[in-house]
Amino acid sequence: MKKFLIILLSIFLIPLFSYAEKYKWHTNMKKQEKKDFSRYVLKAQSKNKMVFNTRNAPNENGLYKFFDKLEDHMGVAEQGIEFNLKYANKGHKHDWNRWGKPGHAQRFQIMEPYKHTTKKGKTKWYRVGYFVPKDIRTDEHTISLFDFKKLYGKGERTHDASLNIVKNNFTWSFNSPNYGSKKNETGGEYYYFDSYTVVLDPDFSPLKGKWVNILINAKWAKKGFLHFWIDGKLRTSYFGDTMVGASSVRFKFGPYRHHMDEATDAGLKIPDTVIRYSNVGKADSCDDLWSGCSDIISQLTDKSQVHGAKNVALCGGVPGKSFCRNLNYSQNQRPF
Repeated sequence: MKKFLIILLSIFLIPLFSYAEKYKWHTNMKKQEKKDFSRYVLKAQSKNKMVFNTRNAPNENGLYKFFDKLEDHMGVAEQGIEFNLKYANKGHKHDWNRWGKPGHAQRFQIMEPYKHTTKKGKTKWYRVGYFVPKDIRTDEHTISLFDFKKLYGKGERTHDASLNIVKNNFTWSFNSPNYGSKKNETGGEYYYFDSYTVVLDPDFSPLKGKWVNILINAKWAKKGFLHFWIDGKLRTSYFGDTMVGASSVRFKFGPYRHHMDEATDAGLKIPDTVIRYSNVGKADSCDDLWSGCSDIISQLTDKSQVHGAKNVALCGGVPGKSFCRNLNYSQNQRPF
């Protein structure tokens, strides 16, 4: 577990890309792409509102395609989008060659443009359905399934909540209110938050080999909250400052593989894999995204909760002053 926490720490301390205010963050979808995403994947307020990240890998060799129906072994059928991840499909040069070494990262992310990000003080519901194969491997590297970014003005200065597969463990991570700042490799100021990391227990609820549905309720405010369900079961509930001076929050989904060079340095091959998404969206009301919201809401209290975790840690710090501390879950039932 100690080695795993060190790997988590290395991920959180590295800014994902430059946040310069003048950076061109996105490219718009073409007319047919917008129709396809709205038909097959996007729901509620996300329909016709999403764009492509400018650092996406080129859509070559069938990187993604839409499907009408995919049924899992439990008989649940969904329509959506399928990403066929291949190491040979190199990422954008600033991902692939980050730190001057080839093979670091590749992504294909769909995200909110600035004008559709959620402003501070607002409460939103989010849903993400995903299907990853039962035999998926992330030895010594990470796949991020979706995440949120904090914007200060129009610039991203830090990452926030995300669902990742890190060294074959599913982790749900989100920022605490504590942070430091330092110039990153681009010469710009970056905020390094201490992040709560919940290593999810797949025995509590399966996390792969089937359709998995995530539901999030967030109040993005100084006196805010962040609640997280998997397949209708509450896994974490957090109360605290969820903005820490930011002006808005950007939602993104789509596969992002990174730290692959650490795996290849260890002599490991990055395997091809398939990741599918369905029912992705943002809304003001749970009912716009989910059926049976009364049961969902009844699981909440006015106190923090953690359920179905193998471990909870607090990791972070400015580079050079980093740490990763085990918070002794499950002896400590309210680690945050």
